[in-house]
Amino acid sequence: MTEETSLKKTVKDYLDLRGIFNYALLQGLGSYPGLPDRGMHFLGRVHYLEIKAKKGKLSPNQLVFQEHCRMDVVEYHVIRSLEDIQAIVG
Repeated sequence: MTEETSLKKTVKDYLDLRGIFNYALLQGLGSYPGLPDRGMHFLGRVHYLEIKAKKGKLSPNQLVFQEHCRMDVVEYHVIRSLEDIQAIVG
Protein backbone atom coordinates (compact mmCIF):
# COMPACT_ATOMS: atom_id res chain seq x y z
CA MET A 1 0.00 0.00 0.00
CA THR A 2 1.41 3.41 -0.94
CA GLU A 3 1.79 6.25 1.58
CA GLU A 4 -1.07 8.11 -0.10
CA THR A 5 -3.40 5.10 -0.12
CA SER A 6 -2.66 4.46 3.54
CA LEU A 7 -3.39 8.10 4.40
CA LYS A 8 -6.68 7.99 2.46
CA LYS A 9 -7.77 5.02 4.58
CA THR A 10 -6.60 6.72 7.77
CA VAL A 11 -8.58 9.89 6.96
CA LYS A 12 -11.72 7.92 6.11
CA ASP A 13 -11.45 5.81 9.26
CA TYR A 14 -10.87 8.89 11.44
CA LEU A 15 -13.86 10.74 10.01
CA ASP A 16 -16.04 7.63 10.38
CA LEU A 17 -14.89 7.22 13.99
CA ARG A 18 -15.83 10.85 14.69
CA GLY A 19 -19.25 10.30 13.07
CA ILE A 20 -18.60 12.90 10.37
CA PHE A 21 -20.45 12.31 7.10
CA ASN A 22 -17.84 11.78 4.39
CA TYR A 23 -17.66 10.14 0.99
CA ALA A 24 -15.20 9.25 -1.75
CA LEU A 25 -15.27 11.33 -4.91
CA LEU A 26 -14.23 9.02 -7.72
CA GLN A 27 -12.85 10.02 -11.09
CA GLY A 28 -14.64 8.48 -14.02
CA LEU A 29 -16.46 9.18 -17.24
CA GLY A 30 -18.21 12.52 -16.90
CA SER A 31 -16.56 13.58 -13.64
CA TYR A 32 -14.91 16.98 -13.38
CA PRO A 33 -11.11 16.89 -13.93
CA GLY A 34 -9.25 17.55 -10.69
CA LEU A 35 -12.08 16.36 -8.46
CA PRO A 36 -10.65 15.84 -4.94
CA ASP A 37 -10.47 12.50 -3.14
CA ARG A 38 -13.15 13.01 -0.46
CA GLY A 39 -15.99 15.24 0.49
CA MET A 40 -17.28 15.77 4.00
CA HIS A 41 -20.03 17.75 5.69
CA PHE A 42 -18.90 19.45 8.89
CA LEU A 43 -20.58 22.19 10.92
CA GLY A 44 -23.00 23.03 8.13
CA ARG A 45 -20.37 23.31 5.40
CA VAL A 46 -19.15 21.06 2.61
CA HIS A 47 -15.40 20.47 2.63
CA TYR A 48 -13.35 18.96 -0.18
CA LEU A 49 -10.29 16.96 0.82
CA GLU A 50 -7.39 16.31 -1.53
CA ILE A 51 -5.22 13.70 0.15
CA LYS A 52 -1.56 13.75 -0.81
CA ALA A 53 1.64 12.05 0.30
CA LYS A 54 4.13 14.35 2.06
CA LYS A 55 5.85 15.29 -1.20
CA GLY A 56 2.84 14.91 -3.51
CA LYS A 57 1.93 17.89 -5.70
CA LEU A 58 -1.43 19.05 -6.98
CA SER A 59 -1.95 18.45 -10.69
CA PRO A 60 -2.88 21.36 -12.96
CA ASN A 61 -6.53 20.18 -12.93
CA GLN A 62 -6.50 19.95 -9.13
CA LEU A 63 -5.16 23.51 -8.94
CA VAL A 64 -8.03 24.69 -11.17
CA PHE A 65 -10.58 22.89 -8.95
CA GLN A 66 -8.95 24.43 -5.85
CA GLU A 67 -9.23 27.88 -7.43
CA HIS A 68 -12.94 27.35 -8.21
CA CYS A 69 -13.47 26.50 -4.55
CA ARG A 70 -11.56 29.59 -3.44
CA MET A 71 -13.63 31.86 -5.71
CA ASP A 72 -16.89 30.33 -4.45
CA VAL A 73 -15.78 30.34 -0.79
CA VAL A 74 -15.98 26.55 -0.59
CA GLU A 75 -13.70 24.75 1.87
CA TYR A 76 -10.82 22.94 0.13
CA HIS A 77 -8.02 21.27 2.08
CA VAL A 78 -4.86 19.43 1.08
CA ILE A 79 -4.39 16.71 3.68
CA ARG A 80 -0.88 15.31 4.15
CA SER A 81 -1.21 13.74 7.59
CA LEU A 82 -3.70 12.64 10.23
CA GLU A 83 -2.84 15.84 12.09
CA ASP A 84 -4.05 17.92 9.13
CA ILE A 85 -7.59 16.48 9.31
CA GLN A 86 -7.55 16.61 13.10
CA ALA A 87 -6.77 20.34 12.90
CA ILE A 88 -9.94 20.84 10.83
CA VAL A 89 -12.42 18.68 12.75
CA GLY A 90 -10.74 18.39 16.14
